[in-house]
Amino acid sequence: MNVLTILFIIAALVVGQVAVAIITGRRKEAADTSAKEAVEAGLRVLMEQNKSERERMSETLENKLKLGEGELNAKKDLILEAVNNMRLEINRSQDKLVKSDESRITEFQTLRTVIDQHKTATESLRATADNLRKILSNNQLRGSFGQEVAEDLLKVAGFVKGQNYTAQGQQETSASKPDFTVILPDGTKINIDVKFPFQALQRWQETEDTEQQKKYLAEFKGDIKAKLKEITSRNYISPEENTVDFVIMFIPNEMIFSFIYEKFPDVWQEAIKSKVVLCGPFGFTAILRMVQQSYQNFKYQKNLHGIVKLIKSFEVEYGKFSKALDSLGDKIQSVSKEYEAVSGVRNRQLTKVVDKIIADDSLPSLEKIGIEPEPLKRPTLGLDD
Repeated sequence: MNVLTILFIIAALVVGQVAVAIITGRRKEAADTSAKEAVEAGLRVLMEQNKSERERMSETLENKLKLGEGELNAKKDLILEAVNNMRLEINRSQDKLVKSDESRITEFQTLRTVIDQHKTATESLRATADNLRKILSNNQLRGSFGQEVAEDLLKVAGFVKGQNYTAQGQQETSASKPDFTVILPDGTKINIDVKFPFQALQRWQETEDTEQQKKYLAEFKGDIKAKLKEITSRNYISPEENTVDFVIMFIPNEMIFSFIYEKFPDVWQEAIKSKVVLCGPFGFTAILRMVQQSYQNFKYQKNLHGIVKLIKSFEVEYGKFSKALDSLGDKIQSVSKEYEAVSGVRNRQLTKVVDKIIADDSLPSLEKIGIEPEPLKRPTLGLDD
């Protein structure tokens, strides 16, 4: 029974007694006194029970506190370990964050450097484009630019100025001066003229009016034909100059060359009939490579002729050596036969005569006359070795 239940019972008794007193009209003071004593007795019981309950609850609370403190102490290490792990993880995260920030700063700096480089390159490209536009808008500068491109390709292909080609050299039989003359190994010449038609094509590209485009395209085609006629009239194909039967018209821009090849097939046919070979940088490089290969083939052929001459000379000298060796062999063989005859038959005959002399008792011995005899030896000529 808990404290609340006891209090409820006491309150019910008091209320019951009060109700009885009221109902009976408080008939007696003894009843009041009795009720008062009953209330006091109930309160005393309640206080004792309450005290006992407080002591029990206090003991229970103390036990629970001790139990909680024990569990808390038991979990303290786990909590500290968890806190330490959290601290380590936080430190790692902070380190990663710092490194990430440093890396991001480095990337931003690199990106800024790249942007600055691109900016510089763009400005340089813009300046180059402006200069190129100025060059292309001037006929004389455009021609000089084309000649520089051609000569650079000649040098890259391995041609040496003054040895494999000449620039602006006047022909011997005419006053014409081709831009370049490539000299083949056998002395044959290939004349090259640089042409850079551009103005009409530039206007055609800049305008959006259809009629104007047709007009500028016709002008561009006319410029090409005029340059073809100019080349064919300059005596660049000449047997007196020992040239090949064609001349090269070099266009130093591959896009313009491709445009002409695609848009004006009749111009190509006219150029072929006139023995003019149109070529851009790629085609010009291929031609130079073939010429360079002809130099190599000529060099190999020349060396081969020298080797053949040496072989022929060796053959002649070897024949002479063989004859001389055979003659010497015949002489040695003849001498050997004579030696065999002398050392064989003649030696045997002489030996017989000497043996007869030694065997003759009528002759005094060599010892008696004071000469020590020596054994007879077969004469040699030193050929036994």
